[in-house]
Amino acid sequence: MNDRKQRSQFPLAANLITKEEFVNAVTSVDASYPIPTDEQYNIVVSRAKSAGRITTKLELAMFLAEIIYSSHGLVQKRAGNPTNFTYSSDLNVPGKEYYARGYINLAWAFNYLKASLALYGNDRLLQNPDLVETDDQVSWEVSFWYWLANVHVRPGVRAGRFGTTIDAINGAHECGPDASHPEWAAARFAVYTKVFAAFNLPGTPDSRGC
Repeated sequence: MNDRKQRSQFPLAANLITKEEFVNAVTSVDASYPIPTDEQYNIVVSRAKSAGRITTKLELAMFLAEIIYSSHGLVQKRAGNPTNFTYSSDLNVPGKEYYARGYINLAWAFNYLKASLALYGNDRLLQNPDLVETDDQVSWEVSFWYWLANVHVRPGVRAGRFGTTIDAINGAHECGPDASHPEWAAARFAVYTKVFAAFNLPGTPDSRGC
C-alpha cells in the first residue's frame, strides 16, 4: 500500500504515526522481536481512536509500550508461566483458568466478565477465556477496551505520565513504596523510552505516576 492510499484509508496514521515509526518502536525495544505486520499496524492506527479513545501520539506511545512489554514484541498473548498463580474467585467457571492473556494481559474472572459484557453483551469470555489468546481480533478488542476502561481515564495518562499507566495496569505489584516488583516497572519504562524515541516525540519521557 502506498503512503497516499494509506493516509486515505487510515487517517489516524497520518496524524499520529507512520508505519516506519511503528516498526521502529517494536524492533528498537529488542532486536530479536519480529518486524510487526501490516495487519498489526493497520489495527493499531484504525482502532486506537475509536476503541481506545487514543487521540495523541504521546498516549499512543504509552499504549504501544505497554503492549510491547506485555506481549514480548506483539508475539506472546499469554503469561509466560500462567499456572504460577491461580486467580481464584467465585466467578470462575469450573475447568477454566483466568490467567493473563491478550496483548495487555487481561487477568481475573471479573475482568474477563467486564470485558465480555462491554464488548459483546454476554459472558462469552468468562465461559471461554482462551479466546483472548487464540482469537487475534478478540486480543486486540480486549486490549483497547482495558486501556479505555482502566488506563485512559486516569488524569496522569493524558498529562503524559507513563508511571500512571503502570499503576493502572499492575498497581501495588509495581508501584509505591511497598511494591513487590518495582523492577517490572523499571523494565516497562525502559520500553517506553525506546518507543518515545522511535515516535520522534519532543522532550523526555515522564516516569511519574508509579
